[in-house]
Amino acid sequence: MIHAHRVILGLLLLIGMTGFATADSGRIVADLSKSNVSITSGFHGTDLLLFGAVDGDIGDDILVVVSGPPTDVAQRRKANRAGIWINVETNIWQQIPSLYSVLATNQIEQITSPEVLAELGIGTQNIGLKIVPETPMPGQAPPIAADFIAALQTNMANIDLWSNEIGKVKLTQNALFRAEVKLPANIVSGTYDVRVLQFRNGVAISEDRTNLYIKKGGLSAGIYNFAHDYSALYGIFAILFAVASGWLAAAVFRRK
Repeated sequence: MIHAHRVILGLLLLIGMTGFATADSGRIVADLSKSNVSITSGFHGTDLLLFGAVDGDIGDDILVVVSGPPTDVAQRRKANRAGIWINVETNIWQQIPSLYSVLATNQIEQITSPEVLAELGIGTQNIGLKIVPETPMPGQAPPIAADFIAALQTNMANIDLWSNEIGKVKLTQNALFRAEVKLPANIVSGTYDVRVLQFRNGVAISEDRTNLYIKKGGLSAGIYNFAHDYSALYGIFAILFAVASGWLAAAVFRRK
């Protein structure tokens, strides 16, 4: 549900910007129905509403890019050796977006050109992804990101973190827009960047940014924080817990 004060804010911004915007100018403002999300043990994903106002004209388009905090991802290549499929190569994607999705009012190719997308850094092909071997070998040629990015896109899409489909943005009377931002159950905690751009005749004429903050909550958050803040104590506790569990299981079986 959209909070009432956010709706009022969006309408006020729309009214305010029509007072000084010229016919050739563009201005856009956006917000989320909820900017803080807690991941608890019962979290199964959620949908948020992105909404806003734009000083638009007929034919304008809205494009939204949602990008999660950076993370490293291993990508392995298997090969058949003597009838057995084994890992023969492991590369590491460095600091890639943990979540990446694009939403728009139209098909991307109808909004702007690939050159403009590259200039704006929109699309997984245009965000400077870097891949390195897990264990570099002397004389080994470094992997080329372009050769592996299709497989990365497929793998991330299979776990719902990089969508292969363009989400839908609804623009009403070239003034108000809204879109659903889907967050899967396996998202990571951190700060998510939401870019909202207004395009006219293939050119980005206005942009706004907002942030989404995701953090662990409940008992899982306490365990996570304890493990990171007191790693040595957490390790000792884990060992003691394992020993106690084994002793208890043995005692139960002896009684039977």
